[in-house]
Amino acid sequence: MNYKPYQLENFCKKPSPEIKCIVLFGTNEGEIATLQKKCAEAVCESVNDGFRYCVLNMEDVSKDGGEIYAEFHAQSLMGGRRVVVVKDADNSLTPLLKNMIPETGSDNLLILTSDSLNTKSSLITWGKERSDVILVGCYEEREGDISAQAEKMLREKGLSADVSTLQFLASRLSPDSKLNQSEIDKLEIYLGERKTVTTDDIKNVVSDVVGADYEDLCYQIADGETAKACDTYSRLLKEGNDVATIIRYLEYHFLRLLNCVAKIEEGKNIEEILRTFRPPLMFYRKTSFLKQLRIWNKERLLSALSLFYQSERNCKTTNMMAEQDTGQMILRLSSAVKKFR
Repeated sequence: MNYKPYQLENFCKKPSPEIKCIVLFGTNEGEIATLQKKCAEAVCESVNDGFRYCVLNMEDVSKDGGEIYAEFHAQSLMGGRRVVVVKDADNSLTPLLKNMIPETGSDNLLILTSDSLNTKSSLITWGKERSDVILVGCYEEREGDISAQAEKMLREKGLSADVSTLQFLASRLSPDSKLNQSEIDKLEIYLGERKTVTTDDIKNVVSDVVGADYEDLCYQIADGETAKACDTYSRLLKEGNDVATIIRYLEYHFLRLLNCVAKIEEGKNIEEILRTFRPPLMFYRKTSFLKQLRIWNKERLLSALSLFYQSERNCKTTNMMAEQDTGQMILRLSSAVKKFR
């Protein structure tokens, strides 16, 4: 059965032994990790308990899934319900689960996490009809959702902002509502008695949120600002951000450029194209974006996207130096802009 992320709160308050499996899938890896830990601790109390908590990586699981079957049916020496987590799960587990879950007499909980599964995957299709399986899709919020969320948080604090300021604030926030609330709290303290938020206030207070750094990196690379791009990339890594997530942001930005270039070739007006963007292009990014359209033609964009796809594959390949590989790609692309001009 399908759940929204917030609906898992009820499960975590009183984890039913009738639920045998939880599948967390989608592109929001941060939310997946948070929910996985929360669900596990609701059942086994601590993820540091080696008797009641076990983690398997999909690459270490054999074709018949024997390791999963054994761990799922094992009992804790100290008693209590166990949790078995399988990371990077894929559709190859569908046959195993079809037999194991309906027939099991175990009260343990199996948690599968994956960024490759989607609503059409066989494993997800199978779980939709089962009352003992919970499916949770975890995706980044659209910018419009973040903007609405930010406006609501400001209103609850008695604060206000005009449309352009609110748009700028949304660009500095992330899909993590808890982190966003912290930033709004900081903003309230900074304003003191003032109730109207300005862009300068946001620049002074909401300056280090990860979402803004991702977007900054995209624009720095496409603009050919090599030194800034390398510094931003290094900072993202030091803050513990995942290389694959960084690459996905780059893919999204360059795909947006490619889509725009294709529509221009069809004879469409650039202003009309920009008005169709969802989420909309931020007002303070427009000049830079238009400059990038003059620099990056279709062939160059396709070449860049090919590099991103290769780097993303390398991130999932054992022993590949993903951080160094992606860093070299960023250096190569941003440096090439000087030749394109």
